[in-house]
Amino acid sequence: MKWLHLVCLLSLHATAFAGEPSLPPLPQHDRPLAERFANPPANARILPIIHKQHDDPAKQDSQLRQLADRGFGGFVGNVSFDGYVDDETKWPAFLRGVRLARTAGMSLWLYDECGYPSGSARDLTLRGHPDWAARGLLIAETNSSGGTVSLTLPPGRLVQAVALPVRDAVARLDQATNLAACVHDGQLRWQAPSGDWRVLAMTDDLIYSNTHAAVSLAYKKPCINLLMPEPTRRFLEVTHEQYAARLGNNLGRWFVATFTDEPSLQNYWFRPMPYRVLPWSESLPSEFKKRRGRSLEPLLPALIVEAGSRGARARHDFWLTVAELVSENYFGQIQQWCRRHHLASGGHLLMEESLVAHVPLYGDFFRCARRLDAPGIDCLTSLPSQVPWHIARMISSIADLEGRRIIMCEVSDHAQRYRPDGDTRPIRVVTADEIRGTCNRLLWGGVNTLTSYYSFAGLDNEQLRQLNRWVGRCATMLGGGHQVTDIAVLYPIESVWPKFVPARHGATEAADTRAMERSYNTVGSALFNANRDFAIVDARALADARVRGDSLCHGELRWRVVVLPCADTLPLAAWENIERFWRNGGLVIAIGARPANSESEFPSKRVQEIARALFGESAEPTFLSHP
Repeated sequence: MKWLHLVCLLSLHATAFAGEPSLPPLPQHDRPLAERFANPPANARILPIIHKQHDDPAKQDSQLRQLADRGFGGFVGNVSFDGYVDDETKWPAFLRGVRLARTAGMSLWLYDECGYPSGSARDLTLRGHPDWAARGLLIAETNSSGGTVSLTLPPGRLVQAVALPVRDAVARLDQATNLAACVHDGQLRWQAPSGDWRVLAMTDDLIYSNTHAAVSLAYKKPCINLLMPEPTRRFLEVTHEQYAARLGNNLGRWFVATFTDEPSLQNYWFRPMPYRVLPWSESLPSEFKKRRGRSLEPLLPALIVEAGSRGARARHDFWLTVAELVSENYFGQIQQWCRRHHLASGGHLLMEESLVAHVPLYGDFFRCARRLDAPGIDCLTSLPSQVPWHIARMISSIADLEGRRIIMCEVSDHAQRYRPDGDTRPIRVVTADEIRGTCNRLLWGGVNTLTSYYSFAGLDNEQLRQLNRWVGRCATMLGGGHQVTDIAVLYPIESVWPKFVPARHGATEAADTRAMERSYNTVGSALFNANRDFAIVDARALADARVRGDSLCHGELRWRVVVLPCADTLPLAAWENIERFWRNGGLVIAIGARPANSESEFPSKRVQEIARALFGESAEPTFLSHP
């Protein structure tokens, strides 16, 4: 393998521009373990994120030499933001830097956006196609006990205006009154009969103000609609294809992975708004009918109001459809493009820490992250006690389920340094030990590639070399294998969907979904504090796993305990596999809820039978073993 690596480096060197200086070669991964531990390979070391290559060759050479001298393994890069991919004057510096770095054996990742969130390519994706921007179904609502109703509509095109009678706290979908004729000049006026009514007005409009795209610290720009295939296809044309046109179709020769940064549906208000929002596209109703076999429009009120078992299924199916579309149209398209160009599709999503935020931003975080070949997270603090180790465990669990070997974290001291206007707190300079402790917790969680926005303030070159050596040694020893643990904890997104109601600020105001999130987090924290390692698995993993003896097996992974935090809804195939596992001696722990629903029945008699078999009839804590 050493001779092959030498040939590759010589080939890269031959493609460099004539007269370019060479950098000292970095250690590589194709060496015996003892050598890799003593002097860790480039891909195991910290990779700073550099959004601008110096146009001046001398400054660029100095920048790259400094990286190597400080012990870094390479960098995450892109064509400079101050021109970006449509500015031909910015390409020479980027291409030169990539060639020099790879000739020296640096490990490189390709950042896919100008700023963040990813998808808009600054403004290139939406040029000529403003309708491809993120959209929302905006919902205004009021209650009435009869008499005059006046409701101001949200902006945009009217999709639906209805009144639903409410009996025993349940809205009657089959008795809805169409109020479209009562809407004039942005106002709904209706004389309600006596009785309890829920009145809703829904409009379709582009969304930007108070979304993540508007409050981000990078360029202020609309984000694309991830429910549609066309924007992502165009995004690939104006960004990824431009790199391939200049570096060749085998981009894996230059880069380990792409780096997509916090794309989302934008359906989360970061500041208070007068109306709720749901993901929307013009094609969503037809996609829903194609995938779920029935019309979406009569079910829309159930996404907001309590509508009994029919409403629970409507919410489940709506969010399942959203999750499928986002995972296919954004993450899936990019993954397929990257595989054709021989590099991994990588990056990280938004707000990984919050289970309930996963719903309006992605439908299903797990399903989307499964489409990343080099999945990642971010960590914006460098105080070890605050490090979100649990999302490192989640993303590495996803990687293990998919057989991925690269798990990335974008890490920084952002929380210690960023101060918005009016925040008078002093900047907190983190120490080398705090950085090391932060990296340790992430590495424990399964991360093996650290990309960095660290300032490294106050650290000299020798401290940085020591830090890179430490991280490189840990990543080297922890990489290349898979997790071994007896415990699998369910990611209970299917149980959140039927109870989820979008909010006017944040993810949701539904107390029961917040309680589910707390239960899910508490389970992880209890195991972590007890020094018990665990995997996080989704419904698909539970359905696909095979029962062997008293274990549930998924590829090389093997679990003897399955924990279900507040899980009452799963596909029937998953419930039945859990039952088989239990009957063969496996341990199943349900916390906060009992099995109740399948993907199509709310409730399901078959699932309730499984619940009685596993947990008995009592509402009290129960332990049952199979005879």
